[in-house]
Amino acid sequence: MLRKIILLLLSVLCSISLFAKKGSNPYPKFARADSLHGTIAPSRACYDVRFYDISVDVFPETKSILGEVSIDFLYVDSTQKVMQIDLSSKLEINDIAIDGVRIENFTREYNGVFIKLPENFSVDKEHRLTCWYRGNPIEAVRPPWEGGMVWKTSPSGKPWCGVTCETLGASCWIPCKDHLSDEPERGMKMRISAPAGLTVVSNGSLVSHESGENREIWTWQTNYPINSYNMTFYIGDFIHFGEEYQGIEAKFPLNYYVLAEDEEKARVSFEQAKEVIAFYEDVYGPYPWANEGYKLIESPYEGMEHQTAIAYGNGFKNFKGLPMDYIIVHETAHEWWGNSITVDDYADVFIHEGFAMYSEFLYVERKFGQDTAQMYADMWQRTISNIRPVVGPRDVNFWDYHDIDPYVKGAWCLKGLRYLLDNDTLFFDIVKSYYQSRKYTIVTVKDFTDFVNEKTGKDYSWYFNHYLYRAEAPTLEFSIIPNEKIHKYKYPIKNMASNIDDNLGNDLMYLYCRWKNVDDNFAIPFVIFNASDKTESKLLPITNQGVVFALDNKVWSWNQDFYFKWKQLKKVKKKDK
Repeated sequence: MLRKIILLLLSVLCSISLFAKKGSNPYPKFARADSLHGTIAPSRACYDVRFYDISVDVFPETKSILGEVSIDFLYVDSTQKVMQIDLSSKLEINDIAIDGVRIENFTREYNGVFIKLPENFSVDKEHRLTCWYRGNPIEAVRPPWEGGMVWKTSPSGKPWCGVTCETLGASCWIPCKDHLSDEPERGMKMRISAPAGLTVVSNGSLVSHESGENREIWTWQTNYPINSYNMTFYIGDFIHFGEEYQGIEAKFPLNYYVLAEDEEKARVSFEQAKEVIAFYEDVYGPYPWANEGYKLIESPYEGMEHQTAIAYGNGFKNFKGLPMDYIIVHETAHEWWGNSITVDDYADVFIHEGFAMYSEFLYVERKFGQDTAQMYADMWQRTISNIRPVVGPRDVNFWDYHDIDPYVKGAWCLKGLRYLLDNDTLFFDIVKSYYQSRKYTIVTVKDFTDFVNEKTGKDYSWYFNHYLYRAEAPTLEFSIIPNEKIHKYKYPIKNMASNIDDNLGNDLMYLYCRWKNVDDNFAIPFVIFNASDKTESKLLPITNQGVVFALDNKVWSWNQDFYFKWKQLKKVKKKDK
C-alpha cells in the first residue's frame, strides 16, 4: 500500500494568501492630526494623569452632550510651559480652569487643545484642570469599529445610547489625555445624566442614583487604572439581574443589564460567563477587578471590552455549532489582556487582540478538545492577509480595523511559539508569569519578547521579528530526492531513520527542505505524518540553507499527492529536482 505523507506545519509559519503589491505602501499617508494624537510630545510628557472626574448630561433627542470634566494631574517638567489635552474639534469649549483659576490663553489645532500654564506653576504637585464644553459628538458609523457616540432606539421605542471609541479616542466625547500610555492611577468617576426612566451603566461600581422629574443621574466609579477608550457608559431601558461569584482569590458580583424582552435569553446565555472567568483565572490568574465586579451590558453593537462593563450585542447566539458565545469568550479575555495589561501605542495592539483571540483558542481546546480547537483556529486562520506587519507604525495612533492580522496572525504567532517550545509547562508558565508580573501596567511587544527570551534562556527574537515585524509569510520549499541522485547533493543529510546505519542506500527516502524568504537565523522544524499508520516524526529545525532528511523507507514512502492537514498552507511548495 502506497503510504501518504502529510506535512503538519503550523499554519502561521507558512500562511497565507494575500499580499500587497510589490513596492506599495501598506499604510495611509499620515498627517499632522495623526501625530498630534499619537505622539507623546513635551506638551503631553510634562504631566501625568492621576484621576478623571467626568460629568456629562446626555440628550438623545438632539444627539448632544453638555459636559464638565476635571483632570487631576501631576506636573513633572518645570521647563514645559504649555500642556496639551485632547477634545474633538466638533465640540465647543466654554471654559477651562486650572486649580479654580480661569485660563484665558489656550489654542486649538485639530483635536489638540494647547494650554499656556501660569507662571511659576508648581512642579511635582498635583493640580486640577477643569473643562466645560458642549456640542454634538462624532456619531459612530459602524460601531464598535468606526467609533463615536451611538444613538439608537430599543424595540420599546426608548433611547439606547453609548460610546465606543477605540482608535478614534475618548477625546471624541470628553477632554482627556487621549493616549494609551497614560492611565489614571486612581481611576475615574463617571456621572451621567439621562432622560427619566432610563438606566445608566458605566465602569466600576455604582456610587449613587438620583431620580428627578425629567432626568436620572447615575454615578459610577472605578478605583483602578483604566485606559481612555475603556471609559464609557450605556443608556437604555435595562433590567438588571446578577449573582455572586467565588473566584480563586475573592468573591465578586456578576451583574447583567439587558433589555426586558431579552431577559430570558440572557439568563441562559450569560450562564457561560462563570465558566469563562474560571478558565481565565486558572490560565492567567485572578480576575483583575474583583473589588468592582464583572458586568455584561446589552448594546446595539456587537461587543467591546470596556473595563468591568463589557458591551454585549451578539444576539445571545452560539458560534457556528459550538455551544459557546465567542463575544463573551473574547471580550472577557480582554479584562486580562488589554485592560489590566495595556500597550502604550496601537502599534503593539497584538498584546490586546492576539492574546484575546488566542485565549479563544485555548478555551475551545479546554472545553471541546484539541481537534475542535484546531478546526476553530484553522477557520480563523483563513482570514489572515499578510499585507501589513502585525506591529504597526508608532506615534500616529494607527490601527486599521479592516486589518485583523493583529487578532488572528497574532493568535497564531502565540500558537506557533507553543509549538516551537514544545513544552506546555514552560509555555503556560511564560504566559501566566508575564501577566502576573505586568498586571495594571503599560507594556510593549518588545517587553514581551524580551521576557520570553529571559524565561527560556534562548533568543527567539528571530521568530517574533518575522511574524510580528514583517508582513510576508515564509515559504517552505521541499522535494523528494531520487535515491540515484542523492550522491550529488551538497546539502547536509540528517538521519531521521531508526535501526539503520548512516550509509546512503535504497532503504531510505530523502526529503529536501528549505525555508525561503527568511533571515539566516530562522529555524523552525515541522512534523511529517503518515496517514496510513499514524506514524509521525518531528524533523530537526530547518533554515534557509537547506537540509536533506533521511527517512526509513519501510515507514515512509512517496506519491505525487501531498495532503496538508491545514489547507491554508499556500506558501508551501514542491520544488522539482
